[in-house]
Amino acid sequence: MNKFMQPAFLLRAAIAIGYIVLGILLLTMPLTIKILNKTTQPLFAVVLLAYGSFRMYRAVQLLKEENGKNE
Repeated sequence: MNKFMQPAFLLRAAIAIGYIVLGILLLTMPLTIKILNKTTQPLFAVVLLAYGSFRMYRAVQLLKEENGKNE
């Protein structure tokens, strides 16, 4: 099986991509959410982008570790 088609990796990658997309949408959307004002919305978007990037990095690292054990 292709190492990128493992269900655990796909789930981790999908969640990470979701965080990244949500961060991009918060940065680019002209409307504001009632909970977030004009200062906190970009900050929250940057935090979501950073967390999504971290989750993607960890998903790839875990995939490499799992494949190292199996070989």
